[in-house]
Amino acid sequence: MTLCAAPSVFSHKRHETLKLACTTCHADAMKAERAGFPQAAQCLMCHKRDRDGRAGLAGEVLDHIPSQRLYKLPDFVFFSHARHGAAKVECRSCHGEVAARDVLELEHPPTMKACIDCHRVKKAAVGCTACHELGQ
Repeated sequence: MTLCAAPSVFSHKRHETLKLACTTCHADAMKAERAGFPQAAQCLMCHKRDRDGRAGLAGEVLDHIPSQRLYKLPDFVFFSHARHGAAKVECRSCHGEVAARDVLELEHPPTMKACIDCHRVKKAAVGCTACHELGQ
């Protein structure tokens, strides 16, 4: 496998050729409240050496692992990736076509209206306590 030079920012599009599932890097996406970011060890499974076989690319890759959350909800809103995964909601429903993006943007802002509209289409609970119940 030939490795390309590290991008200036992380690119999902550049990794799309590997046909990785979202859960390859976001391991908790279907089983926890948050999908989370990949650990450096996950990236280093592939990115151990540069194009010439010399050690070195690993450090550059580690500089480009995303660490800022793009999708943020207010503290009074409860959202669980696990619940949505169990309901077979695809990642692209909320996050868009991530694999086609070099730089991610807030493609589908997580507004109350957007969530309610989606819940209605999928015949999911729309009562206030579905998302705003304390102690979930």
